[in-house]
Amino acid sequence: MECICSKNNIEFYNNFQLKNFNTLKISSVADIVYFVKGEQDILDIFELYDDVHVLGWGSNTLFSTFGIEKPVIITRKMSDISFRHDTVEVQAGASVQKLSVEACRFSLSGFEFLIGIPASMGGAVAMNAGAHGQSISDCLISVRMYDKNDKKIKVFSKDELLFSYRNSIVKTQPGRFVVLSAKFKLEKKDKNLIKKMMDDNTQFRINVQPSLSLPNLGSVFKNPILPDGQKISAGKLIDKCGLKGFRILGAGVWEKHGNFVINYDNCTSSDYTNVIFKMYDSVKKKFNIELECEIVQAGRLSEPEEKIWKILKKD
Repeated sequence: MECICSKNNIEFYNNFQLKNFNTLKISSVADIVYFVKGEQDILDIFELYDDVHVLGWGSNTLFSTFGIEKPVIITRKMSDISFRHDTVEVQAGASVQKLSVEACRFSLSGFEFLIGIPASMGGAVAMNAGAHGQSISDCLISVRMYDKNDKKIKVFSKDELLFSYRNSIVKTQPGRFVVLSAKFKLEKKDKNLIKKMMDDNTQFRINVQPSLSLPNLGSVFKNPILPDGQKISAGKLIDKCGLKGFRILGAGVWEKHGNFVINYDNCTSSDYTNVIFKMYDSVKKKFNIELECEIVQAGRLSEPEEKIWKILKKD
């Protein structure tokens, strides 16, 4: 049932089904969901709550089958993209796939790797999304964020965000910062060369990653980096454990790549959690490597799930 918040007419819903708002297509009901359109909406919501879950396109968030008690902010309607010469300002809810296409239209290079990634700009910044030798931090100038601790909007430079492999200050201090928008400086290049890179990246994803017709949350684990600096494939480690095709009820490891878990048959959050723990535990026992999970868990947990997520989060 639709309601309207008394402050600023913020659209919100009680008992909202999130199945179409996460790429795993898992059924999960949130107690309350807000659809924000701008920064002021977010400021108003944080006057009501100390803690919320911010959701863009739901491409790496495992929602609980038992529902979400914490208020959910969905940023998809904060989606403005503004180009000025070789710079671009992007709101947190903008689709990075659309951004990639728009940059190509202006003959601007730097976002070719984003094509095919089902994510919002806020999520891409938080996890320093990257592929094909490019990452979101490469051409970033600054990010506007709401700091929950100081209760104010701040502008962070690239250096202040402490980017590393699939990481940033947004992830290392979970719950503190909300990405509002980001500013980038791109490079002028021949449009045909940019389009060629995008086409090559798209074909690569088709060859080695599941399409969203197979509901999934993207890569489950980061590729581990050994003490000597060597990066190895998490998917290959999982494959060497013989887990391709392994299933628990509705969830299973994809047959073509060991680092993806598919919702094959109305999987629950428990199904998914048990599958990824099997992957984690098998690699740890066989190779003495503790994989680091890229997936964010949100919502109520059963007791067995809580035990597993404490291990996966290294709590």
